[in-house]
Amino acid sequence: MDEKTLLAVISRSGKHASNDEVKKLLSKLTLLESKQRYGQLLKNLETANDQNNFAASVLEATIAFQFESVGLGLEYEVNQNRDNESSIDFRWRTTSGKAVYIEVRLLQQDRATSDLIQRQLQVEKFYAVSKDEDDEKRDIIRVQQVILEKVQKSDGTPTKFLTMHQDAVNVVAVDISQIILRMFDSYDCKLVTEGDPGVPPVCRRNIFGLFQNPSAEDPEHIHSLAKSFSHVRETLHGVLFLFRRPKTESLNYSLERFLAWNPNLVDKDSASAICTEIEPALPLLTEKS
Repeated sequence: MDEKTLLAVISRSGKHASNDEVKKLLSKLTLLESKQRYGQLLKNLETANDQNNFAASVLEATIAFQFESVGLGLEYEVNQNRDNESSIDFRWRTTSGKAVYIEVRLLQQDRATSDLIQRQLQVEKFYAVSKDEDDEKRDIIRVQQVILEKVQKSDGTPTKFLTMHQDAVNVVAVDISQIILRMFDSYDCKLVTEGDPGVPPVCRRNIFGLFQNPSAEDPEHIHSLAKSFSHVRETLHGVLFLFRRPKTESLNYSLERFLAWNPNLVDKDSASAICTEIEPALPLLTEKS
């Protein structure tokens, strides 16, 4: 892809970028092109015709670049088994031989908050929006729903990660940089996966986690919720939460990560080994002080 083509795609998708930002993004794409494994990713980006499709392709390209730039190769759009036509976005093989399958999703600020921010910017040239505990709870549940939608239909029928291979590690990666007014932190990640038991009392939001097991004394609606999470709990090894580093541009940005593991499937030693190996490509989230 050349600069003229990239500029056309950016314009067609309703985005704006400085010349410097375009050149930096183009250098990332050039590296991916040189690997000769990302033809479909680059084609998806080149043919994007709206902001969401373009932003999602840029996210995938950014992930691939951060791996490839430190010598960690990825495979793009791979089938986990022959019987399932639905592909997984990336496969990364660890030095121990594990095949880490990564399905990616970009999650943007909810429409109501985005519209409120835009109205305030038009009038005041700045915005002052806050979210209370109920708002945060809704955002956390929204993240859970997005993860569920990546692996199963609305009726619970699985669509991804249909076979548990011995050396497979199944992960959903979610870029949540833009939700909860960019204030999502590691405790919010734990609420998504572990629920209230995974965080200090002050951070609890009456959340049942995706990987949480119900207890016998839990009410019926909790057991029903746990049943709807069963495919995730039984096949998803972890959720890779992605954060854009502060002061990066809208198209040329760097990602940090928080990996929330499923204790039903992954022991601490295995989790630690994968985190150590992935660190050069996706550094651990720097928490806000």
